Amino acid sequence: MMNRKPELDTNTRSTIDAILKESGDRYSAGDLKGSLDAALKAWSLIPDPKNRWDYYPQSLSAGFVQDYTDLNDKANVEKWVAIMAEMYDDPNHEDHLVLMTEGEAMFKLGDMQRAYYIFARIYELYGSKGFAGEQLAYLEFYQKEKVARGE
Repeated sequence: MMNRKPELDTNTRSTIDAILKESGDRYSAGDLKGSLDAALKAWSLIPDPKNRWDYYPQSLSAGFVQDYTDLNDKANVEKWVAIMAEMYDDPNHEDHLVLMTEGEAMFKLGDMQRAYYIFARIYELYGSKGFAGEQLAYLEFYQKEKVARGE
Protein backbone atom coordinates (compact mmCIF):
# COMPACT_ATOMS: atom_id res chain seq x y z
CA MET A 1 0.00 0.00 0.00
CA MET A 2 1.25 3.45 -0.91
CA ASN A 3 1.93 5.86 1.93
CA ARG A 4 -0.10 9.01 1.72
CA LYS A 5 1.75 12.24 1.54
CA PRO A 6 1.19 14.80 4.28
CA GLU A 7 -1.50 17.43 3.78
CA LEU A 8 -0.78 21.13 3.80
CA ASP A 9 -1.70 22.96 7.00
CA THR A 10 -5.28 24.19 7.35
CA ASN A 11 -4.49 27.88 6.80
CA THR A 12 -2.55 27.21 3.60
CA ARG A 13 -5.31 24.90 2.31
CA SER A 14 -7.95 27.56 3.07
CA THR A 15 -5.97 30.27 1.29
CA ILE A 16 -5.36 28.02 -1.73
CA ASP A 17 -9.04 27.00 -1.82
CA ALA A 18 -10.12 30.67 -1.84
CA ILE A 19 -7.74 31.44 -4.70
CA LEU A 20 -8.93 28.36 -6.59
CA LYS A 21 -12.53 29.49 -6.16
CA GLU A 22 -11.53 32.80 -7.75
CA SER A 23 -9.77 30.83 -10.50
CA GLY A 24 -12.91 28.78 -11.10
CA ASP A 25 -15.09 31.89 -11.18
CA ARG A 26 -12.80 33.48 -13.76
CA TYR A 27 -12.83 30.29 -15.81
CA SER A 28 -16.64 30.20 -15.72
CA ALA A 29 -16.67 33.81 -16.88
CA GLY A 30 -14.55 32.87 -19.90
CA ASP A 31 -11.32 34.39 -18.56
CA LEU A 32 -8.99 31.41 -19.02
CA LYS A 33 -5.83 33.51 -18.69
CA GLY A 34 -7.08 35.14 -15.47
CA SER A 35 -8.13 31.74 -14.16
CA LEU A 36 -4.68 30.36 -14.93
CA ASP A 37 -2.95 33.34 -13.29
CA ALA A 38 -4.96 32.78 -10.11
CA ALA A 39 -4.19 29.05 -10.11
CA LEU A 40 -0.47 29.79 -10.57
CA LYS A 41 -0.70 32.05 -7.51
CA ALA A 42 -2.19 29.12 -5.57
CA TRP A 43 0.66 26.92 -6.83
CA SER A 44 3.21 29.39 -5.48
CA LEU A 45 1.77 28.95 -1.97
CA ILE A 46 2.64 25.25 -1.86
CA PRO A 47 5.90 24.91 0.10
CA ASP A 48 8.92 23.39 -1.62
CA PRO A 49 9.57 20.63 -2.36
CA LYS A 50 6.04 20.65 -3.76
CA ASN A 51 5.99 16.94 -4.59
CA ARG A 52 6.13 16.03 -0.89
CA TRP A 53 2.54 17.24 -0.34
CA ASP A 54 -0.74 15.50 -1.03
CA TYR A 55 -3.46 16.60 -3.45
CA TYR A 56 -2.80 20.22 -4.46
CA PRO A 57 0.48 19.65 -6.36
CA GLN A 58 -1.02 16.73 -8.26
CA SER A 59 -4.36 18.36 -9.00
CA LEU A 60 -2.95 21.74 -9.97
CA SER A 61 -0.16 20.41 -12.19
CA ALA A 62 -2.60 18.21 -14.13
CA GLY A 63 -4.94 21.20 -14.45
CA PHE A 64 -2.12 23.36 -15.79
CA VAL A 65 -1.45 20.82 -18.56
CA GLN A 66 -5.10 21.08 -19.57
CA ASP A 67 -5.20 24.88 -19.28
CA TYR A 68 -2.09 25.40 -21.38
CA THR A 69 -3.49 22.93 -23.91
CA ASP A 70 -6.63 25.07 -24.12
CA LEU A 71 -4.39 28.11 -24.67
CA ASN A 72 -2.48 26.19 -27.40
CA ASP A 73 0.80 26.78 -25.51
CA LYS A 74 2.80 23.64 -26.25
CA ALA A 75 6.00 24.80 -24.50
CA ASN A 76 4.13 25.23 -21.21
CA VAL A 77 2.23 21.98 -21.75
CA GLU A 78 5.55 20.15 -22.02
CA LYS A 79 6.91 21.97 -18.96
CA TRP A 80 3.85 21.07 -16.87
CA VAL A 81 3.74 17.45 -18.11
CA ALA A 82 7.23 17.01 -16.61
CA ILE A 83 6.19 18.74 -13.38
CA MET A 84 2.97 16.67 -13.21
CA ALA A 85 4.95 13.42 -13.54
CA GLU A 86 7.19 14.59 -10.70
CA MET A 87 4.19 15.52 -8.52
CA TYR A 88 2.70 12.06 -9.10
CA ASP A 89 6.06 10.40 -8.32
CA ASP A 90 6.01 8.94 -11.82
CA PRO A 91 9.54 9.29 -13.27
CA ASN A 92 8.96 6.46 -15.77
CA HIS A 93 5.61 7.81 -16.99
CA GLU A 94 3.60 4.72 -16.06
CA ASP A 95 0.76 6.36 -14.12
CA HIS A 96 -2.45 6.20 -16.16
CA LEU A 97 -3.60 9.73 -15.30
CA VAL A 98 -0.19 11.21 -16.12
CA LEU A 99 -0.02 9.37 -19.45
CA MET A 100 -3.60 10.09 -20.49
CA THR A 101 -3.33 13.77 -19.56
CA GLU A 102 -0.20 14.08 -21.68
CA GLY A 103 -1.56 12.01 -24.56
CA GLU A 104 -4.78 13.97 -24.68
CA ALA A 105 -2.86 17.26 -24.61
CA MET A 106 -0.58 16.21 -27.47
CA PHE A 107 -3.55 14.98 -29.50
CA LYS A 108 -5.42 18.27 -29.00
CA LEU A 109 -2.27 20.24 -29.88
CA GLY A 110 -1.92 18.26 -33.11
CA ASP A 111 1.32 16.46 -32.19
CA MET A 112 0.07 13.12 -33.49
CA GLN A 113 3.51 11.50 -33.40
CA ARG A 114 3.85 12.09 -29.66
CA ALA A 115 0.18 11.31 -29.02
CA TYR A 116 0.61 7.98 -30.80
CA TYR A 117 3.68 7.14 -28.72
CA ILE A 118 1.86 7.94 -25.46
CA PHE A 119 -1.30 6.04 -26.39
CA ALA A 120 0.89 3.08 -27.39
CA ARG A 121 2.45 3.24 -23.91
CA ILE A 122 -1.00 3.28 -22.29
CA TYR A 123 -2.02 0.29 -24.42
CA GLU A 124 1.20 -1.54 -23.54
CA LEU A 125 0.66 -0.98 -19.80
CA TYR A 126 -3.14 -1.17 -19.50
CA GLY A 127 -4.48 -2.74 -22.69
CA SER A 128 -7.80 -1.56 -24.09
CA LYS A 129 -9.01 -1.09 -20.49
CA GLY A 130 -6.71 1.95 -20.38
CA PHE A 131 -9.23 3.75 -22.59
CA ALA A 132 -12.78 4.41 -21.41
CA GLY A 133 -15.62 6.78 -22.22
CA GLU A 134 -14.39 9.74 -24.27
CA GLN A 135 -10.90 8.19 -24.29
CA LEU A 136 -12.11 5.43 -26.62
CA ALA A 137 -11.50 7.87 -29.48
CA TYR A 138 -7.79 7.79 -28.57
CA LEU A 139 -7.78 3.98 -28.64
CA GLU A 140 -9.36 4.12 -32.10
CA PHE A 141 -6.74 6.68 -33.21
CA TYR A 142 -3.93 4.48 -31.83
CA GLN A 143 -5.24 1.31 -33.49
CA LYS A 144 -5.78 2.96 -36.89
CA GLU A 145 -2.38 4.64 -36.75
CA LYS A 146 -0.69 1.37 -35.76
CA VAL A 147 -2.19 -0.34 -38.83
CA ALA A 148 -1.22 2.60 -41.06
CA ARG A 149 2.36 2.34 -39.79
CA GLY A 150 2.41 -1.40 -40.42
CA GLU A 151 3.35 -2.11 -36.80
